[in-house]
Amino acid sequence: MTTRKLWSESEKLRIVLEGLAPKTNVEALCRTHGIHSSQFYKWRDRALAGMKEGLRSKEGTVELSLRQENARLRKLLLDVTIANDVLKDHLEGRTGKKTSDGSS
Repeated sequence: MTTRKLWSESEKLRIVLEGLAPKTNVEALCRTHGIHSSQFYKWRDRALAGMKEGLRSKEGTVELSLRQENARLRKLLLDVTIANDVLKDHLEGRTGKKTSDGSS
């Protein structure tokens, strides 16, 4: 029975990059490093998926549009709240003038 080697991220990346080089024999590369070719292809697919995610533009994402809409709605709510407070003060006769006891 053989023991399994735990590969670090940097070792996996180094092996995947070696395998992506032109005219690389993946089977020979895997034999050299003592891994199965299916393991290499799993690492390669994960690395490429991570690269794809890292290169994705954030401009058109759903998350970004939701954040922008949330910010717009918060501003709108703040504006309405301030206008409501001003109107309430005006209707109650408090227009910012000080009363005789020094309160507004």
